[in-house]
Amino acid sequence: MKSRKFRVGIIGGGGIAQAVHIPGWRNLPEVEIAGIADVSEATAKKAAAVAGGVPIFTDYRELLKLDLDAVDICTPNKVHTPAALAALNSGRHVLCEKPLAVTTAEVREMGKLADKKKLKLMTAQHQRFTQGGVAVKAWVDAGNLGEAYHARVRAMRRAWLPPSPGFIDASLAGGGPCMDIGVHALDLCLWLMGFPKPVRVSGTSKTVFAKGHDMPNQWGEWDRARYSVEDFAAGIVHFDNGATLMLEAAWMCHQVENEELLAQIFGKKGGVKWPSAEFATVTNGTFAQGTLTHPVQVPHPHWNEIAAFVDCVTNNKPSPVPWTETIKVIGILEAVYASSAQGREITLKL
Repeated sequence: MKSRKFRVGIIGGGGIAQAVHIPGWRNLPEVEIAGIADVSEATAKKAAAVAGGVPIFTDYRELLKLDLDAVDICTPNKVHTPAALAALNSGRHVLCEKPLAVTTAEVREMGKLADKKKLKLMTAQHQRFTQGGVAVKAWVDAGNLGEAYHARVRAMRRAWLPPSPGFIDASLAGGGPCMDIGVHALDLCLWLMGFPKPVRVSGTSKTVFAKGHDMPNQWGEWDRARYSVEDFAAGIVHFDNGATLMLEAAWMCHQVENEELLAQIFGKKGGVKWPSAEFATVTNGTFAQGTLTHPVQVPHPHWNEIAAFVDCVTNNKPSPVPWTETIKVIGILEAVYASSAQGREITLKL
């Protein structure tokens, strides 16, 4: 452990940084936010104010000239890779918002560089740090699920389309709801399944409502002319162990629920849902079901995620969300898009 505080620089000072990342870093007494970089000086100033007044930069390469232990990347998706590579090449550990990258090639490039330099690289998949996620993982790890043979993943919203260009412009986002919210439920589901290796994916990706004018949006108007990602995607995944997974993701659809973020896993010994933490099994020939409750309250999963990252760096532990797991998540999403574009099943070689 260093005698001085753990120093972090934040790249990207927008909503996610201001709302949860900066408060999470400030919640740790051993941490000092050394600076914030954002291409918008106004945004950087707002984030710096939330951070208690720190230096700002409009070029993250200037931020990397500071004395830093790590960087936290909260930019639009397409900036993740160049920012992470620059940080790793400068010798800094990296925590990066999901998705780590929008292609497996980029994930592999980051991961190999981090491994070569013996640096920590962690994707900010905060759903793993929710109370329900922790409870279900403990239940699965205790052997209650048995061999998982099928799973359902849903990330479906009725009319919650994020209007920011960072989400709807393909040149910035690299994908729509698949990359934005599908990545949450898919990562959580694969984590609970023990990350089997995906080998084949068939999928569809389309824009149903976002280019039209009939569906109102609960987050307000968006630039339809600039909209260049899907608003719905679905796929079926085959794993090398014979298991299968159904994936659905949408920002807009006709359903009663405002949002349904769900992972449901069917095992030979039991079944379980997340985030409800409901389970079903058979005990001595009798049907049994209930709800799992983790005894430790989770104040904020993003904060727990950041604390876990600091712990892995300062105590030289493995990354809590290693790139070798993340590449399987991105591989599936990338293959859904490729399958839709090419009209055929995609074989994965991860």
